[in-house]
Amino acid sequence: MCSENDTTTDDPTAHSDDETRTGESERSADRWLGGADVLDARLPADLRSALGDFVGRESVDTLGEWAAEIRRFAGDGTVDVDQLCRDDGGTDHWGTVDGERYHFRCFYDAVVLAALEERPVDVRTVSPGGTVVEARADGRGELSVTPGAAVFSVGIATDAGERSGGDPTLEDGYAAVCPYVRAFPDREAYEQWADDAPAATVAMPLSGATELADALVA
Repeated sequence: MCSENDTTTDDPTAHSDDETRTGESERSADRWLGGADVLDARLPADLRSALGDFVGRESVDTLGEWAAEIRRFAGDGTVDVDQLCRDDGGTDHWGTVDGERYHFRCFYDAVVLAALEERPVDVRTVSPGGTVVEARADGRGELSVTPGAAVFSVGIATDAGERSGGDPTLEDGYAAVCPYVRAFPDREAYEQWADDAPAATVAMPLSGATELADALVA
């Protein structure tokens, strides 16, 4: 028989604080690529499925595979400057090359621009929380970042496959992907945003962002 102070419960839905924290930690780890080989690391299950639906496959398992898919639906197996998501109306995401500023719908295209042009690009973006994140891509695969703990996300809208019918255009890609490729001052800021984003996402250190850019222009 339980005393009045006994907190034991038979409720099968009840969870301890430790169990809740463990579950949150596991979900956080699942959305993080922190290793050296980000192009070959297995993506979270929801992201693999959403990317696959978008391009008419059962699954896209890695960022390396995703880069190859982007090159395919971009038109001729490669990405060029004309296919970057420029926005001449002005945005919070831009790259500066030799004193000339180019605005993009997605900050990451400024990193891709450096890989395409093989020359330095100064990148500036604003995180969803309002923090300014800056980077300098040297065009040779190196990226210096401020703040140093900055991370970036890769993602796609959860309904992207319904929009594309499995045969996306480049414009479909802009609409489904660009809003979820964002920079953040740190991993915690990303995780807070990801919890409410209507998308499947994963994140990694911004300092390693050039690996994906190089794969896109390979």
